[in-house]
Amino acid sequence: MREELEKEFVRKSIHLTGISVPLFYIFFQRDLTILYTAMALLVFVVLEYVRVRVHSLFPLPRMASMIQRMKERTAIAANVYFCVAAVVSIYFFKEFSVVVGLSAALLSDAAAAIIGTGIGRHRLKNGKSWEGTAAGGLSAFFISLSLGGSLIVSIVLGFVFCLIDLIDFGFDDNFIMPLLMVMVVELGGALL
Repeated sequence: MREELEKEFVRKSIHLTGISVPLFYIFFQRDLTILYTAMALLVFVVLEYVRVRVHSLFPLPRMASMIQRMKERTAIAANVYFCVAAVVSIYFFKEFSVVVGLSAALLSDAAAAIIGTGIGRHRLKNGKSWEGTAAGGLSAFFISLSLGGSLIVSIVLGFVFCLIDLIDFGFDDNFIMPLLMVMVVELGGALL
């Protein structure tokens, strides 16, 4: 259990480097943020190709094997999906929606994974736990609220997180989660 939690901490600390995208957007203009994220995407795609197809050339094999889940050994890593969602979000949506949606998605996912791995006792069919999902939903709510999201949008973001965490869409949630959360903030801003 302790080893699994340590592994999850390492995984999520790497995933949390994605918070650099909304932070970059706060300090720099939209076009530079798209360029920054697209460059990261390009680097990740090349690294993924090497990791999956040309193993011997991959520069970080030990780290990759330590943090990957079994299903990720031959699949595209989460950072690629996140970068695609981030580029799409930055291109199509307003800065506020992108900053709140991406921040909530990243931080809530980390909270859900760590709480679920650390204290989750009520397992679901998908291997996640009610405790982790609840922690992620509450995190999304509080993150949105703290970044200036309205009460209604923040509540909806919390529920959206829980739904995405509970439902298997048949596609990587590292793409779906950030994109849908940005869309919820955008839609909430348009309607409220």
